Amino acid sequence: MDAKSQYQPVRAALAAFLGTMIEWYDFYCYGTAAALVFGSLFFSVSSPFLGTLASLGTFAVGFLARPIGAVVFGHLGDSLGRKKSLIITLTVMGVATTMIGALPTHAQIGPWAAVLLVILRLVQGIAVGGEWGGAVLIAAEHAPAKWRTFLAAAPQYGSPIGLILATVVFRMVSNLPSASFQAWGWRVPFLLSGLLVFVAFLIRQGVNESPEVEKRLKETDSHEAVPVIEILRKRKRSLLLGVGVCLLGISGFYFVTTLMISYTTVYLGVDKSAILDVVTWSGVVELIFYPIGCLIAHRIGERRLMLGVTLGTLVWCAPMMYLISTGSIANISIAILVATALIAAYYAVLAPFLPKAFPVSMRYTGISLSFQLCGAIFGGTTPLIGLWVAQRFSGQWGPLAAMFAVISLGTFLCAAFIPDAEQEVEQTESREQNSMGTV
Repeated sequence: MDAKSQYQPVRAALAAFLGTMIEWYDFYCYGTAAALVFGSLFFSVSSPFLGTLASLGTFAVGFLARPIGAVVFGHLGDSLGRKKSLIITLTVMGVATTMIGALPTHAQIGPWAAVLLVILRLVQGIAVGGEWGGAVLIAAEHAPAKWRTFLAAAPQYGSPIGLILATVVFRMVSNLPSASFQAWGWRVPFLLSGLLVFVAFLIRQGVNESPEVEKRLKETDSHEAVPVIEILRKRKRSLLLGVGVCLLGISGFYFVTTLMISYTTVYLGVDKSAILDVVTWSGVVELIFYPIGCLIAHRIGERRLMLGVTLGTLVWCAPMMYLISTGSIANISIAILVATALIAAYYAVLAPFLPKAFPVSMRYTGISLSFQLCGAIFGGTTPLIGLWVAQRFSGQWGPLAAMFAVISLGTFLCAAFIPDAEQEVEQTESREQNSMGTV
């Protein structure tokens, strides 16, 4: 092994981490700007509430576009290679985000400001839809077997780091005078994304193609196959269970963060700054429990870790909601941070575990669709359904505990029954060898 190849696993993991960090940085920047300034700058409505509602609608558009990106870039990644697809997603994402920071407002070009914002948000969502799956694979497929669980989890660290970075940058610009923040301050976080993308681009350019993909592209003509059609024909069960495997990491996360912010402030009268501090600390807890989850999974197996964690969240759902219902910020902190620790351990191991459900020829498309469909279906709806449940049952904690239990149990069942394509291939090869030996 030459020196360049020796450092490829670490370089691939770093490239994967930076890409998802930028993805989540952009995600949190857009969500913050949509809540604070986009309503008044891009939508001509008399009511601040309606303006904010309209801007948050553009935020949701990005979620709906992600499955499209999963199909488009999954096809490129499975047919032409992981590296080419990831270079394109990073470039498109960076250009779209930077252009959002340079957009003229409604006062300058009228309704076209909102139209351009929606278009760029769609483009951003499509690019992001292909980013996570490719980042996971470029890290996992370069990693040596003994380090695969740890290196494949590198993209997962992008979420808390992106959250922290976006929060820091927005806090800095929000200290500007109101007029300056409205005029140009809000643009700084988006323009900064262009610099981050440039650094990530340079690192990603130096990463070799995945060894597994290089071998397959040499041996077969992959251009004739359409991965999404192959998945629907041969791996439909894996796709459906793959969506379910992502439930706790996506729906569970939004339950204990976004939903609990609304529930505690509206129904329990908790101060907004207090619950936001708890959610901020959840980012720190994630960073602590990602490597812990990987370490345990490395020793006992990824599937066992995921089954154990989902059983843990199932047991914790009632005590968690009871503690939250007391209204005590200390109890709420314990409830949310314990749940966050369990979800973080699960989410870290999701990255090395999910790719095993799909053969290499359709792996990029399979894991991207699983993750992005789960996000599109359950990412935005979990807080909405939770608020409906809270309203329907007058803020009682029991029905919400039952909702979290459904998320946990559904994830447990999907993690238990999702097939392992790698084991299937090994078993098939073993049967063929035995058959030849018998003959």
